[in-house]
Amino acid sequence: MKWTAWRALGLAVAAVGAGAVARLSAVSGDGASPDQGLIRLSWRALGEQVRVCRRLAPEELAKLPAHMRQEEVCTRHILPSHLRVWIDSGLVLDDTVRAGGAREDRPLFVFVELPIARGRHRIDVAFERLAGGEPYRESEEDPEHETRETPPVLVLHDTIRIESREIVLITYDDEERKLRRVSGGEAR
Repeated sequence: MKWTAWRALGLAVAAVGAGAVARLSAVSGDGASPDQGLIRLSWRALGEQVRVCRRLAPEELAKLPAHMRQEEVCTRHILPSHLRVWIDSGLVLDDTVRAGGAREDRPLFVFVELPIARGRHRIDVAFERLAGGEPYRESEEDPEHETRETPPVLVLHDTIRIESREIVLITYDDEERKLRRVSGGEAR
């Protein structure tokens, strides 16, 4: 093929792609219906890192190469948290939030959208760390490794007024160390 044929083919492919993008941008998703709004929970939490250790049985040690034999094996992970949301005293979300990463050693991320009918509502959110293991720190004396953990219990009790297609954002305020509503209508 000549250069102009390749150029024409490229322009045709680009035009078809642009048309497809334009067509797909008109498709609406599964968001809130026109008479509803959304409550969006979105935050990052630095959980408590714990270490869980166990002693290896003699049979387990015998299977390992000599240079890898340790009587005690320890793993570290971030404790999960329990997230619950009530709207007008009805439980609408009850979930466990686990840390990211293959070893669950990264921060916890919350991102949940809950459809809600327009009007005035009572919102209650509880985010509580689950127990387990002994606390672990990389270095107690090195301020560079110091992290500011999210408190073990976060709660929010609020009354809101939500309009059609409005989004109320609830997030974690690291300065005040609490959950708070960032946007959304005040209760009237």
